Amino acid sequence: MKKLMTILCALLLVCFAVTAFADVAVKPNTPETLKTLLGGKSFCASLSGLESIGEDEDAKFTISVTVYERDQYDTALIENLAPHDILYFGNGTAAMVMEVIPDEFGVTVKDGFENTYIFSKNEEGFYTVTTDTDYPLWTEVFTVKVPLQKDISFLDWSDPENLEEPVKLGFDELLDLLLEGTDFAPFNTRVTFDENGKLVEVLYNYSPWN
Repeated sequence: MKKLMTILCALLLVCFAVTAFADVAVKPNTPETLKTLLGGKSFCASLSGLESIGEDEDAKFTISVTVYERDQYDTALIENLAPHDILYFGNGTAAMVMEVIPDEFGVTVKDGFENTYIFSKNEEGFYTVTTDTDYPLWTEVFTVKVPLQKDISFLDWSDPENLEEPVKLGFDELLDLLLEGTDFAPFNTRVTFDENGKLVEVLYNYSPWN
């Protein structure tokens, strides 16, 4: 009996010890590759694939962040476009040039299906492209899955009547919009990572496609 009691006491001590140290979180270091890729940078991006483990206050969330950049073209290529040239876009589609209309603002291109593409020169000297409804064309660069942590800063500047500065919100408001299926896309979303590659800010801008 004494031996059994000794064993039971030992088990209880182990349980108490585990409980006492249960709040210590041991996490892996952020991979150097990820820090180099994301550290201290901001991107236009889409948010998708919200996942969670645990329940209520103990729930941990992850999200997929897909980074995009505007399609851009060398100046000489756009300024020398001619009918029957083929335009390729970053989303994998293409169009045959049927009409080229240069003006003081850039180059307008029409294909054979009543589609219009407007090329404008950016500050770096390259041309970017939009449709005739001002929708910008994008190239998908990469996707990473990162933790969505409760200290994240969520800035909402989606109200067209608010011209001064974004409304400062946080995790709960961002999570609500994600659960509602809000379209966080590169034309309305900018994400920022700290020097360690942690997602620290999501800026949600106004867009006519929101």
